[in-house]
Amino acid sequence: MPNPIVDVDDFIDQLRREFIETTSERLNSVDDLITEMMEGNDPDAALAEFLRHIHSIKGQGATFDFPSVTTVAHRLEDYIETAAEHTAAQLKDIQYFVDVIRRIIESGQDPDEKEQLAILVALPQSAKDFAEVEAFDEHKPIQDVKIVLVMPKGTQRKIIGKELAACGFQISNADTPIDALKHAINHKPDIVIASREMDQMGGQELARVFSSVEATKNVHVVIATTSAKTEQEVSGLPATTRVIQKGPGFIDDLTDCLGGWGFFG
Repeated sequence: MPNPIVDVDDFIDQLRREFIETTSERLNSVDDLITEMMEGNDPDAALAEFLRHIHSIKGQGATFDFPSVTTVAHRLEDYIETAAEHTAAQLKDIQYFVDVIRRIIESGQDPDEKEQLAILVALPQSAKDFAEVEAFDEHKPIQDVKIVLVMPKGTQRKIIGKELAACGFQISNADTPIDALKHAINHKPDIVIASREMDQMGGQELARVFSSVEATKNVHVVIATTSAKTEQEVSGLPATTRVIQKGPGFIDDLTDCLGGWGFFG
């Protein structure tokens, strides 16, 4: 007996409806986890479970024609990673992100470009709840400066992200150079800070790629290296690139670099 013919469009629509239903259920669980964190009931475990749900939503959003859900979920992950601590005010901001995702999902369709922009502009910035950071306390950045950190998840990225967010910069994270390039093409950051040694390509190669692509050629790139700078390391790099050695003086050197580029008023 022959197999029945499957209508591909109907099948995709069914998968999309299942995604909407599953995501709505996940968001209900996420709401409960935020309540748990606010009440102080094992907040670390609740946060870990919360992030697991958000990561799943982020990974599936664009697949099912909700790219803005993926973007908002990514911004939420970045907000949490750069938060100094999870205060009541910050948990309210986290709830705001979740409510935005819920509104998009419940609408059944991704917002148009104009509405997407309005949504992203209205998202909370974690820096507003931070105290001044000593390395930047005499500097005031211009508004809406976007920085992407291209580093593996870990303590180093978290420390740098928190200090830059505390200064008022908008921080996003990219785990790999390819992720960073995709993000830069879509979201046009002002600055990228990348590790010199990475799996897919090194920071120097990434800087050259950025300078050769029309959409990213004006992005400033900072290459963070564990070794002292050498002539070979800095020669041939684009004019919008700087190499800074990691260590106790990294933030001070980064401050001088950003000031030289005009990112402080």
